[in-house]
Amino acid sequence: MLAAEFPDQDRAGWMKRVEAVLKGASFAEKLVRTTADGIRLEPLHGQQAGPRAARARQVPWTLFQRVDHPDAARANELALDDLANGATGLVLVTQEAASARGCGIDPARLARVLQGVHLHAIALKVEGGASLALAELIAAQPIDPERLDVSFALTGPADAAELARLGYAGPYMEADGRTWHEQGATEAEELGATLATAVARMRALDGLNDVHLCRAVGVTLAATQDMFATLAKFRAMRLMWRRVLQGAGLPDAPLRLHAETSWRMMAVRDPHTNILRATAAVFGAALGGADSITVLPFSLAQGLPNAFARRVARNVQTVLAEESNLWRVADPASGAGYIETYTQSLCEKAWRVFQNAEAGDWPAPDPSSAASLPVIGTTAYPLKQEYAPETEALS
Repeated sequence: MLAAEFPDQDRAGWMKRVEAVLKGASFAEKLVRTTADGIRLEPLHGQQAGPRAARARQVPWTLFQRVDHPDAARANELALDDLANGATGLVLVTQEAASARGCGIDPARLARVLQGVHLHAIALKVEGGASLALAELIAAQPIDPERLDVSFALTGPADAAELARLGYAGPYMEADGRTWHEQGATEAEELGATLATAVARMRALDGLNDVHLCRAVGVTLAATQDMFATLAKFRAMRLMWRRVLQGAGLPDAPLRLHAETSWRMMAVRDPHTNILRATAAVFGAALGGADSITVLPFSLAQGLPNAFARRVARNVQTVLAEESNLWRVADPASGAGYIETYTQSLCEKAWRVFQNAEAGDWPAPDPSSAASLPVIGTTAYPLKQEYAPETEALS
């Protein structure tokens, strides 16, 4: 074994080497940082004992693309192009959805938007008020709901119970951490508030049996360019979800965990730098165990992205999944002391946020927080001349 040729090193041995490099400088000042949640991070961490945060299935994550063009025919054209070139799922973003960003599809035109789409062969995710319209569209086709992969965004428990009766596996409702993130929430605040929302959704669905109940709610989190924080955040959510199910006496069931690259980190100027931020975000979310990922096209902050921007968003995921093979290891961070320590610290901080929210004391994020706002490449080194926006012209 190659490792046997090297002498064992304990912390004292490593610290001696570090001090020699620092030449009298302070270890704490030079190499230790504290996150916005008060978590102390240093470069030397031992392996932590504890449960793993692996995804339930060892398969590639679902590559989602937004369907948000307000013209139904154009939305259909873009969706079919996405599916023909690597996407394995579609996010149906309606006009009233918080994530619409001024665009979105009309639920009344859903049949046209999905014309020619083989619903049994892809995953679908609803954002906004198209859940019942989608269920009606499926009911009119010779498709078995039990064979479909659909994440709904229902708000009423009666509708969820009806979908469960029809055979849909869920999730029927969604706990969305993006809204907290965009208000300036820290990682722990986003996790704790989202978990509290998920538990509240479950309580509203107490009429379902245990099998349906433990998979009735999905979770969406924001993935940022801080790939280590993102990795730890997604691992922490899986571990806390498992603890919630144990506390509720429900059977252990995998959480449907979705990632979307952060809207808060998107630059308006020199937007091509957003491609690099999205790459780091996908890297962290994928290694953190996301079941599915949506990459916001790099020009979204400038308007409705065109086909080129959508293609780049697809390819960011495709390269990391198919060429870097990030999905092939169930929990890549297992055994990495830095990430395990970060994950455990986030769990502790977020669990306190969750408990406070359960008692009615929800977090109050600082909306002026600039923790995730881009700096390098946009403000520090601005372009002499901006490129033409890669956006669609709307009539």
